[in-house]
Amino acid sequence: MSLILLFVVPRKEVKVRFHASQALALHIALLAISTLFKLIYLVGGGNFGQVLFGMASTVFLIISMIRVWRGQPHTITPLADPAKWFNERIEPRNRG
Repeated sequence: MSLILLFVVPRKEVKVRFHASQALALHIALLAISTLFKLIYLVGGGNFGQVLFGMASTVFLIISMIRVWRGQPHTITPLADPAKWFNERIEPRNRG
């Protein structure tokens, strides 16, 4: 969804593009970490880390969604550079 928003929403909608680019960066980070835990599970056999990470990321995402829905600023500092990169590189398509 965030990738679609970056292609559709014009650059003048700064808040929407910021949250969409941050969501895209967060999604990619969560996928990478989840894949790492799956590889550890395949090698070692224990999935405690994967389960713990899944629960923690779910709670974090719910809290983040609530903060954004309430209009509170919510910046994930480690993802600031990747989010900025996505926002700068993905151009909105013209609707005409």
